[in-house]
Amino acid sequence: MKLLYALSAILFTLGSSAQFGPIQLAFESETKFPFRVMAGDVDGDGDLDAITYNSGTGSSNTNTLRWSENLGGGVFGETRVMFTGNIPAAEALQARDMDNDGDADVVVEGTWYRNDGTGAVTLVGAYSPVGGAGLLLQDLDGDGDVDDVVRTATGCNLLLNNGAGVFTVGAAIGPVGTNTTMTVAQGDLNGDGLPDLVLGGDNAQLGWYANLGGGAFGPQQTIPGYVAPAQPHCGDVDGDGDDDLIVFGMVDGTVWYANDGSGGLVVGGTIPSEVPLVIADLDGDGDVDFSEDTGNSCDVHVLQNQGGAAWTTLVVETVDGYNLAGTRYGVGDMDGDGRDDLLTSGGMDVPGWYPNQGNGTIGPRMRFCQSMGGGYDISASDIDQDGDQDLVTASRYGDWVCWYPNNGDGTFGDQQVVVEYRDGVTTSRTADLDGDGWPDIITNVASCAVIWNNNGGSSWTPQALPDLGTSRCETDLDGDGDLDLVGTGTWYANDGNGVLTPQAEPLLTQGTLKAGDLDGDGDQDLVIMDAFSGTTLLNDGSGGFTVLTFPALYYSNFALGDLDGDGDLDAVAMVTTTIRGLYNDGSGAFAQDLLLYTGAQGTRRNIIMHDLNGDGVQDVAWALSNGYIHQTYYNLGVGDGTLGPANLIDPTAESAAAMVIADLNGDVVPDLVTVRFRSISWQENLFFNAYRLRGSVFLDFDLNATFDNEDQKVPFRLVRSDANQVLVWTNSAGDYDLPADEGTWNVWHTPEPLFQVTNDPDVLQATLTAAAPIASGLDFGLAPIASSASSFFSVTPFTLRCNTSSSLQFHLRNTGSFIPEDILIDVTLLGGLAVEYYSPPPDSVVNGHAYWNVDSLGWFQSFHIHLGITTGEAGSVLEYGYSITGTNMDPIVVPSVQRIVTCAMDPNDKRVEPEGHGTFGAVDIAQDRFEYIIRFQNTGTDTAFTVVLVDTLDADLDPTTMEILDASHALTRIEVDEEHVAWFHFQGILLPDSVVDEPGSQGFLKFRIRPVAGLPHLTTITNAAAIYFDLNAPIITNTVLNTLVDCDLHTASITPSGPDELSALPADGTYQWFLDGDSIAGATGPTLTLVENGQYTVQVTSVYGCVQLSDPFGVVNTGTGAHTGGHYAVLPNPAQDAAVVVGTGTFHLHDAVELLDMDGRVVRRLAATATDRLVVARDGLAAGTYLLRIHGTTTNAVVRITFVDR
Repeated sequence: MKLLYALSAILFTLGSSAQFGPIQLAFESETKFPFRVMAGDVDGDGDLDAITYNSGTGSSNTNTLRWSENLGGGVFGETRVMFTGNIPAAEALQARDMDNDGDADVVVEGTWYRNDGTGAVTLVGAYSPVGGAGLLLQDLDGDGDVDDVVRTATGCNLLLNNGAGVFTVGAAIGPVGTNTTMTVAQGDLNGDGLPDLVLGGDNAQLGWYANLGGGAFGPQQTIPGYVAPAQPHCGDVDGDGDDDLIVFGMVDGTVWYANDGSGGLVVGGTIPSEVPLVIADLDGDGDVDFSEDTGNSCDVHVLQNQGGAAWTTLVVETVDGYNLAGTRYGVGDMDGDGRDDLLTSGGMDVPGWYPNQGNGTIGPRMRFCQSMGGGYDISASDIDQDGDQDLVTASRYGDWVCWYPNNGDGTFGDQQVVVEYRDGVTTSRTADLDGDGWPDIITNVASCAVIWNNNGGSSWTPQALPDLGTSRCETDLDGDGDLDLVGTGTWYANDGNGVLTPQAEPLLTQGTLKAGDLDGDGDQDLVIMDAFSGTTLLNDGSGGFTVLTFPALYYSNFALGDLDGDGDLDAVAMVTTTIRGLYNDGSGAFAQDLLLYTGAQGTRRNIIMHDLNGDGVQDVAWALSNGYIHQTYYNLGVGDGTLGPANLIDPTAESAAAMVIADLNGDVVPDLVTVRFRSISWQENLFFNAYRLRGSVFLDFDLNATFDNEDQKVPFRLVRSDANQVLVWTNSAGDYDLPADEGTWNVWHTPEPLFQVTNDPDVLQATLTAAAPIASGLDFGLAPIASSASSFFSVTPFTLRCNTSSSLQFHLRNTGSFIPEDILIDVTLLGGLAVEYYSPPPDSVVNGHAYWNVDSLGWFQSFHIHLGITTGEAGSVLEYGYSITGTNMDPIVVPSVQRIVTCAMDPNDKRVEPEGHGTFGAVDIAQDRFEYIIRFQNTGTDTAFTVVLVDTLDADLDPTTMEILDASHALTRIEVDEEHVAWFHFQGILLPDSVVDEPGSQGFLKFRIRPVAGLPHLTTITNAAAIYFDLNAPIITNTVLNTLVDCDLHTASITPSGPDELSALPADGTYQWFLDGDSIAGATGPTLTLVENGQYTVQVTSVYGCVQLSDPFGVVNTGTGAHTGGHYAVLPNPAQDAAVVVGTGTFHLHDAVELLDMDGRVVRRLAATATDRLVVARDGLAAGTYLLRIHGTTTNAVVRITFVDR
């Protein structure tokens, strides 16, 4: 026997599973994985701008070519996009003024893009008319524009530019002979001030060619030992003022030739380098240096030349990071001082340029664009005191601290550098240490342990602590009302004005340190955790400590907060792949250690504790990295010290390093802010807006209008307020959460007539303020006031895909005010239905019938049955029936339901009942309501934490009449917003993917709703839904259609369309003709050819399914043959006593005139006169229709006459 007990009280967990909004970027680096960096004058202002080609920017990973504007002297302004899209062979990108208009165009191998002077480029095409361009692009004929050299199969030619970017083949260079490959370099080898050419590769033209001026070049001059496949480059290796020759790919490796100043070349030595990205005098000592490949380390190295005599590695910067993108190099005079500077970009997000300071030195990195540089810490504080929360970050690889001014709405101004060149900075906490009202910044780097905010972020002063220590935490240790600093082995007493005095304290050991009042005595205690130990330091109020220890479990990150709601501070810690809770016994001792969550695979990055959903219970948010997967999650606190399931926040969190909770958009609600490797993201907290009206609807068994332990919450009850037009229903747990605004608001629940609200008054009221934005406990009691036996039963089949496991859901709910008892549910298994399992198991299965007995079903209570089934082949029929009987309820009997199994189907779909007739889904205009079902399935590759169904209700549906009938899983929020959009949330659904669990991966929602009253004929009602699995793009279901049809407006009639043909009206529809009441086989068209006398009718079915039978149409064979002669009219027709037949011709004395009834019998013969009219008297004829047949020498005609009674 099954006894369905009243539901016990459920701990309230807010069901607003909208969780966090879409990712918004407060800041994003202006380069991302750049694999090309170069210099070029993009805007034509005479100085060189920085250009990067990036493999992806933003969340879309779209490739972009960008330029950063040089404002002069190496000071850079805005970064703009030049080109979006993939550029093949981007390592060959060059910036050259191809059309001689003063700005740099873009060249990729042999293709160029014209720059309009603003950085916007458009494709021109290949610049060489014959292909094989050497890609030198220098001025070879002295006319001021760039030219090139082109390879042919048998030689080499100049490629001359006309100044507008149009190139033509010029004179040959060198002898005729095979040219398989070609490389080319330019330099003044003979000291005449003209750039000469050096050809390399595998060809007969190897050697160098003196520039004779005007585009003419001298004969081939050989170079000793210079053999294929030589790759030449010119530059001053020995620092003697002339260009030497550097050749890559020689037998001995990279060889350089010393130039005697007139073109005499002798081997000067070898260089320990393959082809570098940059060859230039990078340190200003008069000889060329090489950029040096550092692999995946992302460090910046220069192979520094000592006059050709020695080559040594100069470590320009150690970035201390690993990335497959490595370091890329470029060169250009960025500050206009006449010296070549080094540009870099790479995988660690630290693009920049290094000023050539001359005398063999290279200066520190300068920025040419905004970048994060490996974000590692983040704080939120009102830096400029304008009333909103700004952000502060520390960048581990960029070695800088920056702040970002908030515009007040969650958008941010440009990145503002606070300090830079602070190697290893990973901390950027904020606090007002000197009491001047401006938040200061505390870091982990001794040289800037404190950074004083001088004037709202407009200027900053870094300061070291007296003993060169750093702070790990800021709290009031000595109870004097200001924030002290807590370091390692030392804490720093603050005098209130920012003067910090070291205080030795050996108990302040290494580890992660947090502060809070752990023992409830009003002063700040400390907790230190590291991989091996845990220590609590209880503060005596004057800076002295009592030590408590707790076992070490390899803690990596932790946070403090009241996890179990008992008023003291507990801790949550990330431990290997788990989250554990450490519970304070009130004395400051962590007396209990409990596993809260397991499954956090990867590197634990950060964990914070905060009340995310405003229910008064502490929740946690955390971040991890696992290889290339970076994600953030949250777990809602239950209220008893445990956590709910993990919910995915951001599936692509880009190495999320730290998180903070702050209200960025000024709506009073704390949002989630995350610093990532290249960006700062924030997500609006959509659990609630700041102002909420909360409560429940419950069955008030003791009629005291107070929710007691014996009372039972009721799901799916509509609750409204006058704060707005939003409609909210209680969730599966019986709780509701209404959005509101600041002010005083009324809240009400209107039950159906069988029940009444026990509250007096039955409208509740609450006042919301900024200080108290949430009103809870607005509970409505229900009690029956009338007797009715009413039950609702529904069956929902999951996707019936062929040859798979699926399921049927049966749901019985008591919707009346009687308590049905002795309920018997009988499910009949027909058609070979194969059942894998029942849940709950039936009491018996006999002869294909499964029986469940339920003792009773209380008000609003439900009983669910879940059948696991196996489907058959495509086209097979799944058949079942059911009956429900019991005391105090109306019986429900459905003998048979058939479902067709198919192999091809969308598991995420929308259905409506009734489906209606035809393609229009036509239903009667008096249709009471529509029942919709949304089915969904997780066909992804991992568990879905949250599913949200978004259904934009048709304007002709009344949302106030919506009833939730059934759902496969617990609904945590149900709402229809002011735009008629319905939101159904399944938070924490933990829906497995279809590969792991096919039937378990499916779910559904069923609801019904009434149309708006008074809708006109042919109103169309459509419905579709969007299904969101976590943060993935929505799946849009099919659209269902119903059309309201008033069949009383549908008519059917018959009209003659020829001598022997009848037509049905209206002309659109389907037809069935009848003769004397019997259907005519095959007569289903809009016309009918007459074959015999009789009474014809037609049944017309409209495209909307309306059916109407016409009046009879009598047909008599008069035997007159074809109509000839004049035309006749009957006046009046119908007539009462006599009718006059008037013709266009004249009747003749010998015309035969007869009156026939509709059976063809002659009832009267009349004599014609030689006039144009004939009187037909009724003279006792019965009312009805008659035919007047006229037959003569010139006339054959039949006229219809109808006699009616007075």
